[in-house]
Amino acid sequence: MATIGQFRPVKDGYEGTISTLSMARKVRFVANDKKKSEDSPDFFVKTGQCDLGAAWREEAKETSKPYLSVRLDDPSFAEPISAALFDKDGKAELVWSRRNSRVD
Repeated sequence: MATIGQFRPVKDGYEGTISTLSMARKVRFVANDKKKSEDSPDFFVKTGQCDLGAAWREEAKETSKPYLSVRLDDPSFAEPISAALFDKDGKAELVWSRRNSRVD
C-alpha cells in the first residue's frame, strides 16, 4: 500500500491533497446528504468543480476499524483506482495498492 493523500476532517467530510507522480490536486470528500438508496455513496470526491470519485463507509474485517472505501477515476488514469481513507490521530491518510493481475 502506498499513501497518496493527506486529509483532515472538516464539518461535512474531509479536505486535503492527493499527490502522485503525475498529479497533485486539492481534494474534498463531501458527505452525500441526499442518498437515494443504501448502495449510494456516503461521500463524493471532488476537485475544484469536478467529480473525481465516490466513497463508502466500511469496516475492516480483522479489526472492525471504520474506514472509507474510495473509488477514483479520471480520463488521465489507465483505469479507475481503488483506495482507502483511514483516520489516524486526527488526520486521515488515503492509501492505494495496485490490483494483483498475476495469475498463478
